[in-house]
Order: sequence, then structure tokens, then C-alpha cells
Amino acid sequence: MKWMIALVGILVLSNQSIAQDKKIDQLEILYDQAYFAKVLRKANKMLADPEFDYSGLPAYYKSLALFRLAGDARWFNRHKSSISEAIESYQNFSEHPSYKDYVNAHFYEISSLKSYLVKLEKSMNELGYDKEGRAIASFSFDYFKSIKSKPDKHENPTIVNNNQGGQSQRDLIAEYAKTLVGIKYVWAGSDESGFDCSGFTGYVLKRYGFAIARTASGQLEESKKVKLDNAFKGDLVFFGSGEKITHVGLVISSKGDDLSMVHASTSKGVIVTNIVSSTYWEPKLKAAGTYLD
Repeated sequence: MKWMIALVGILVLSNQSIAQDKKIDQLEILYDQAYFAKVLRKANKMLADPEFDYSGLPAYYKSLALFRLAGDARWFNRHKSSISEAIESYQNFSEHPSYKDYVNAHFYEISSLKSYLVKLEKSMNELGYDKEGRAIASFSFDYFKSIKSKPDKHENPTIVNNNQGGQSQRDLIAEYAKTLVGIKYVWAGSDESGFDCSGFTGYVLKRYGFAIARTASGQLEESKKVKLDNAFKGDLVFFGSGEKITHVGLVISSKGDDLSMVHASTSKGVIVTNIVSSTYWEPKLKAAGTYLD
């Protein structure tokens, strides 16, 4: 019995290096949504907290965030050491015992980063920062030589014409949201491989040039408040129990029609729901907000 308990303990400790808690998951979510400054701040706090010593991901996301932030020339001019710090942080990450497992788990991110670093190196050279350009090239060769580049997912999203074929931006957003019906629900999901509720609304609006908060409560806080009776296509509706906001959907109904939304439900994935006739959602409806004119 004792040896079985000891074995379980060893397995738990070995798996802990890969398993993520919600605070570390949040780094991935924020990075995916391009909130690089927030990623950097949170990663630095975690690196200073012994509670997170088991994980290599704070160092990993610190590195990625620094590389991304350095792509802003104005930001880089105020943080000239960011490239060397990014490289040092990734080197620290590479010394983690589970480094290879982390790389496999985050392969797409790293492939995307490799593509981005080619552009960052070129940008540094064009700005006269030859030392930094050489450092990026050497780093990429040392760590990403065997990794195939993939399109950079953080390039500017395709912004659809606000008045395409006579359609308003609200019409286009609502129609596009409906094309995603059927995609499965994935906790913390924010792309077409799977969505959670706020990942879905953020993904749709990002296509039209709006970078919004990652969580449902954050999206409500940042949005311009709208009376529920006035909410229509392209607006967001928020749900919860008590004071806590726990869900968000995107309105697809016109003014005067029953309030309807597209949303990522935990049970059925992305679906269309008539809120007015729903005995589950209508009592939980708390607020509406918009990022549109």
C-alpha cells in the first residue's frame, strides 16, 4: 500500500509540470487575444511567486509577449532590452524538465511565432538595430530550426467592408456569426476549433476590427451600455445569476423582433436561441452592450 501511495505522489508531481491551473490558462487566453502587455505583467508576477515554480509556462509567455511588444517601434524605443530579455526568458523555459512536452503542446503558437520573428528581424534591421536583428536570427535558428513555419495568427484580422453590397456592418456581423453555428464548445476556446461564450463573441467582432476583452464580464464592462429593449444586430447580451455575469451572446435580431442571439452554449456548442421564448435564458438576462455605432 505504501509503495502505491508513493507512486501516485510521483505521478502527480510529474504531471503537475504540464497541467495548467486557471491562472496559467489565462496567460494563453490573453496571448491568443493579443493582450501582450497584460501577458507580460501577469507572467512577471508568476515568475516572482514560488507557487508557480513547477511550471515553465510563465517564462514561455513572458518571452512571447516581449517579442510581440518589441514589434511596436514606439514601445521598443522605450524598452531597448526587450529582445535580449525575451531570448533569456525563452532560454530559461527551455531548461524546464518538460520543455519538449510544452513545445509539442504549443506547437502552433511556436510555428506562428517563427513566422513573426522573420518579420521582426527584418524590421529591426530596417530601423538600424542590427545587433537585435542578428540576435533574433540566431535565436530562431537555435530553437526553431526544425519547426515548420505557419501563418502568424496575430497578423491584423481581415476587416470586412462596413457597407458591403449595401449591407450594414451590423447585418454582416450577424450573418457571419450565424455561419459559425455548429462549432463545438471548448472551455477557453477562441477559434473555429472550438469556442467558449466570450471567445466566440470576441472572435466574431475581431474579424470586423474590434479587439474586445476576453471574458464576458470584461466585455460588458468595456462596452457601451444599451437598454435591453433597444438591443439589435451586432450588440452583445449578458447573462448571470445575482450580480455575476457568466455568459454572453451576440444579437442577430432586428429592432422590433423577438430578441435572438448566436452564442456558444456548453451543451450544444454554437447555436441560435430566441431569448424571449427561452425559459432558461430569459430569466438570466442582465444587460446589453455594444462596440458598434
